[in-house]
Amino acid sequence: MKNYQLTCQCGEICHVRAGQAGGEILCPGCGNRLEIPKFGELSKLPVVEDGGIRTQTVWSTSKGLILLGAGFFLVFVAAGIWLRLPTQSPVQVAAIRKQMNRKTNVEVYDVWKNHFSKTTVARPQWAVEKQFAQQMSLKRGASSVLLLLSGVAVVLLTVGVFRLFCLRR
Repeated sequence: MKNYQLTCQCGEICHVRAGQAGGEILCPGCGNRLEIPKFGELSKLPVVEDGGIRTQTVWSTSKGLILLGAGFFLVFVAAGIWLRLPTQSPVQVAAIRKQMNRKTNVEVYDVWKNHFSKTTVARPQWAVEKQFAQQMSLKRGASSVLLLLSGVAVVLLTVGVFRLFCLRR
């Protein structure tokens, strides 16, 4: 791609590419806005040799680390927090209470006596309660891992920012 010389009022020579035709740039010398001519006019300006142009890369390792770290941090923190949100128990207490209120005290006592009071007041855990407890344990573990990974993402982000600002000097 060809590069052209655009001269500012202050005398500073700015290098512009054909892809910038019709846009604006800031003069590095005085800070004025310079209108870049449309392509037809731009092609009449002096062409710059490729060896004299110092181009700056748009992406670098530092910027990539910053983007990667920030992206992973957001995803891991969001997923970790989402997994920590309260989950509704499969045992529906309101429905049980509603059924209990329909029964007489004698019927409730008979059910309790026949099913739960063989030797103690404690009742065995229902299968659905065991499954719910296992799911909650798994969610807490996964949430902890995701939050730990978000810490690793912060390290990537920090390294990227450090490299970006320290390597500029």
